[in-house]
Amino acid sequence: MDITALRDELTGPVFARGDDGYQAEIDGFNSLAPMAPDVVVGAATEADVQAAVRFAGTNELDVVVQATGHGSYRPVTSGVLIRTQRLDSVSVDPAARTFTIGSGARWMGILPHLAQHGLGAVTGSSPSVGAVGLTLGGGIGPLSRTLGWAADRAVSYRVVVADGSVIVVDADEHPDLFWALKGGKVGLGVITEMTLEALPLQEVYGGGLFFAEEHIEAVFRAWLPWAKSLPESANTSVGILRLPPDVPEPLGGRTLLHLRYAYVDLLADTAELAERGEELLAPLRAVAPVLVPAVGILPSDRVGEIHAEPFGPLPIWERGEFLDEIDDDYVSRILELAGGGVLAPFANVETRLLGGAVAREAALPSAIGGRGAQFSLLVIGVDIPGVTDAALREAGPSLFDAVSDYSHEHINYNWAGHPTEANWERLWPADTAARLTDVRKTYDPDGRFAFGH
Repeated sequence: MDITALRDELTGPVFARGDDGYQAEIDGFNSLAPMAPDVVVGAATEADVQAAVRFAGTNELDVVVQATGHGSYRPVTSGVLIRTQRLDSVSVDPAARTFTIGSGARWMGILPHLAQHGLGAVTGSSPSVGAVGLTLGGGIGPLSRTLGWAADRAVSYRVVVADGSVIVVDADEHPDLFWALKGGKVGLGVITEMTLEALPLQEVYGGGLFFAEEHIEAVFRAWLPWAKSLPESANTSVGILRLPPDVPEPLGGRTLLHLRYAYVDLLADTAELAERGEELLAPLRAVAPVLVPAVGILPSDRVGEIHAEPFGPLPIWERGEFLDEIDDDYVSRILELAGGGVLAPFANVETRLLGGAVAREAALPSAIGGRGAQFSLLVIGVDIPGVTDAALREAGPSLFDAVSDYSHEHINYNWAGHPTEANWERLWPADTAARLTDVRKTYDPDGRFAFGH
């Protein structure tokens, strides 16, 4: 396999295993997943992506695509890895209320451009997540009970398919692929550009309340009935956090409960937003003393502060589950394995309220899996070899086993990591999965675009 001609053709860098610069190019957010492709291409242009896909076809190699590496949970030991982080362009059409981004654009680079025009978007919880990767899986964020899934706002895509050609995909052109790209996640091609609908969202009332370890149980038990009573305009989750010592006081080195909250009303002015948002939050604020009260009016380009997730790179062990209705017994099971006073290897055990706009089908159909879930569970561990690795691999599955009778029929791909064979069968309803298989065969007949389960 000679990559000399490929190097000559590309604008961006290309490295073979063992080359200087190879490791730096493959490094992403999750440093735990072993990455050792035969070739890594740092695509700087759409033509670079096309050349890399054609090269993979000629040499009968699989293609793996990453922008930020947030979705990297399985080993990559061969093939061509295309890194798209250099394709990070952002343009906004305020008249059409749309924005167009390159496949490497992150929310933290997108939202300030939208805010200049008084606009916002349906984002992920972390501002460092790539927008394309999030949207391919559907895309739930801190405002989704009110505003729905990111993929429901998709307008069009530019896609490099398996023969190396570029096609424009929207509701009229290649509608089968347009449907599949909204939730189908893998095996469909390489998106180089995506256009999404923007929203007239300038600010929300949101942030987080931090409660000390001795109040975790009281607040968590109060949170559940309170969350179930909230209108669709309110979004919330609770995370049991175990923070490292290097986090600034008064949070560093402590076990805490982090209550995340966002109230959204596109028609309210600032005063109305704050008044109604605080009125809904007040019952939880009163349950116990608040260690850090970081809730207030947030400009739409700062919604990442609601979850306040780290940027990485980090060695992440991550697993999620979608849930039906949960009850106080669910809370007891989580507290027993991850609550205050428990020696647990988890950095975050989050329960999130879904429903609302998450559950509704959009005007245009999509392949999104898991719409019907009422709650979600996400467990994150920072995996330190020799310290927490063995503990995570034992305690993590045990926690999910303990709440398995609350599991929803389906689980969304973005929450499953690279799923097991059993979870692969739960990602989509059977008819959706069969249709996705047909679309993949149409645009990638040789199965060039790899996906793992």
